[in-house]
Amino acid sequence: MLSDLISELEAYKSIAIFGYGVEGQSFERFAKKYLPDVTRIIVDKNHSKDANYLQGLNDAELIIKSPGISLHNLGIAYDAYNFTSITELFLRHFGAQTIGVTGTKGKSTLVTLIEAMLKNADKKAILCGNIGISPLDAIEEITKDTTVVMELSSHQLHHITSSPHIAILTNLFEEHLDYYEDLADYYAAKFNIFAHQKSEDIFIYNLKNPDAFFDTNAVAAKAYNVATKQLKYKHSFDMKRGFIHHATLQILEQLAELLAIDDKSYAKTLKEFKTLPHRLEFVQESDGVSFINDSISTIPEATMEAVKILKNVDTLILGGNDRGVNYEALVAFLRESDVANIICFSDTGKQIYEKMEQDKRGKNLFYMPNLRESVEKARSVAKKIVLFSPAASSFNEYKNFVERGDAFKKHLKGA
Repeated sequence: MLSDLISELEAYKSIAIFGYGVEGQSFERFAKKYLPDVTRIIVDKNHSKDANYLQGLNDAELIIKSPGISLHNLGIAYDAYNFTSITELFLRHFGAQTIGVTGTKGKSTLVTLIEAMLKNADKKAILCGNIGISPLDAIEEITKDTTVVMELSSHQLHHITSSPHIAILTNLFEEHLDYYEDLADYYAAKFNIFAHQKSEDIFIYNLKNPDAFFDTNAVAAKAYNVATKQLKYKHSFDMKRGFIHHATLQILEQLAELLAIDDKSYAKTLKEFKTLPHRLEFVQESDGVSFINDSISTIPEATMEAVKILKNVDTLILGGNDRGVNYEALVAFLRESDVANIICFSDTGKQIYEKMEQDKRGKNLFYMPNLRESVEKARSVAKKIVLFSPAASSFNEYKNFVERGDAFKKHLKGA
């Protein structure tokens, strides 16, 4: 509990906050309140004018590493310092009452649904983690009866040695190759969500071929693969209200069964669901054309799935930061799709444009200088649905997918 966490950290005379983003600032607030006698050292290139800011790591007995910092890219070995993280500390002390969710895609929607489902069933629940709320900022609200629903990115799971009581893995695709040593390193980070579970814990996952990723016989927890699960409740797609993926519903239903959630509470959760921003988000309809913001799409698989769900997409805008992801499958998919207008921009957009040019299959191809001009082009050619689903990260031009999605909506308004 909280007192045990404080006691553990009070043993250190100095703690470095490595990275001063959401989690770094959260830990500083926590330390100011609960660890007044511990010296805090902020180690962040944007917070220091000293080019040798990393030297601050040598002055601390313990280092709280922020998930956005890639030790691989900095050339720092994890065992070179006494590193830990907010995720590691939190799961060590609160993991027994935590439902942790990870996966390449679908995390935020699923944790939002889980929290709503628990509350609809009159259970106390708190949502935190990668969805934007540090668990330390919610820690005072946690009692022994609270279920913590925690979205966990691969970066947060990297190197941890504690797992949540209920671990959920939504899916696995090629992602974040600019952060990890290789794809295997990325997958290994994800697997930490269940790697340290015990026999009394629960692991739910949705993989058609799990043995291609990990040894299923080595999983200690009670494991449930829901890839072939038949749904009891159906959820129809509503472009303006939102969509829940079939794979997400398979996991949610399995969890509801294990937690003995009543049918009324579960049905209410689905009925009240409204899509999160930047996830197949309906923005507006103009002259009979619908505009959909799917800026969360940072991998090819997400864009392909979005086109399949919407069905009537005739205009697609895509492109972003090049992280070494392979786009051959996406190009092949687009050639066979009913998408008539493919508008590309940015680094990966150029790659896709050049590949598509080799065999257009009657598609109208455009390469535009930026997102604003891509939106203008879409307005001039679209007749049904304009889908903004980049299939790439945003970091070469935008802070994150949220800023990029907001820019798309801003350009639609003519700003």
